[in-house]
Amino acid sequence: MKKRLLQAAITLLTFLALSNIASATSVMGYQPEIPQELLD
Repeated sequence: MKKRLLQAAITLLTFLALSNIASATSVMGYQPEIPQELLD
């Protein structure tokens, strides 16, 4: 029983971590303007 509970918790936390990573690196994410001085 303890092993099943631990496995479910690990699965849930892994899913939450991956969903946070996916939302943070999405195509529609924040992409600031780069100052011209940094491009030279």
